[in-house]
Amino acid sequence: MKIYGFNSYGGPEVEEFLDVPEPVLRPGTVLIETVAVGVNPADIKVRSGARQAGFPVEFPMAMGREAAGIVVDSWRSPKSEEFAAARVRPGQPIPPAFPVGATVFGSCAEGVGALGERTLLEESSVAGAVSGLSLERAACIPVAVGTAFDAVSELDIGHGENVVVLGAGGGVGIHAAQFAAMAGACVFGVASEEKKDFVELRGVRHVPSGPGLAERVSEAVRNVSGPSRVDALIDCVGGDALRELAALVERSAGGNGRSRRIRSLADKETVAEVGGSGVRRRRTSEVFGDIAERARRRDFEISLSDVIPFGNAHDAMRVVEGGHARGKIVVTFPKGETPYLAEGSDVE
Repeated sequence: MKIYGFNSYGGPEVEEFLDVPEPVLRPGTVLIETVAVGVNPADIKVRSGARQAGFPVEFPMAMGREAAGIVVDSWRSPKSEEFAAARVRPGQPIPPAFPVGATVFGSCAEGVGALGERTLLEESSVAGAVSGLSLERAACIPVAVGTAFDAVSELDIGHGENVVVLGAGGGVGIHAAQFAAMAGACVFGVASEEKKDFVELRGVRHVPSGPGLAERVSEAVRNVSGPSRVDALIDCVGGDALRELAALVERSAGGNGRSRRIRSLADKETVAEVGGSGVRRRRTSEVFGDIAERARRRDFEISLSDVIPFGNAHDAMRVVEGGHARGKIVVTFPKGETPYLAEGSDVE
């Protein structure tokens, strides 16, 4: 089968289409025929080698970590030798398998990438497709949308709080801003001027990025709520911008008095320095299914910037690596575009 991936760490020059064997089903996995793949900045870090310490790669490696598609086989299938060997006690209930032909989405199994004609998903993360939600959008849930959901849940954002999202125009930021607004917060989204309309259309107060950011955020908050109090910060950018805005966030009571309600998806070192932390992910079928149902009900919008055919996967990676996408970039496979992606397939 064909994948779009890399055979060694490096820059864009190591990316290529490769012919590789089909992934081998193993315990705890589901094999799918890929229909749609979400592309994320983290995929670039994996390719560059920046995540070697915590992210296993098996060359040749397909890019991408989230996918939606059609079940080809499952380790719980009656014919699976791995499943038969895993049965410990006779008569123990056997959880139902995802039937062949079912449409599902989830996170890729360890050491396996998403941008291939077939891929393996972690069974514990797999959720069934929801009627009324296209697989293009479902494919964005495991990484970008799920991370945003976890960040807002972890910060326990509530009604009337002032929340700042740094990098609100990107794939994680635009969804974090929507989830915070759903919780009743007043949300201020930091993004470039080019993304102003994109951010504001989702009920977020836009604050332009660039020098003098903290002053602009303080002014925006004062204009809405009086005191320039920032209750929580979700960061998708890192660096000096994170450090600058962290100073506006109220310190939490108790402990050593240094902790703040700050979560960063981009800069572990700086967020620890300013009293925040990263996001603890919940990659489970239940969480992903909950998010999909919320999207189906139109509680929030899974925002797509562009949908790009697999044959042009290189272009998708360049858009993401350039950092200027509004929302999510999704790669689709020709066999799925017409029958499975017809509903809700519009993009920004």
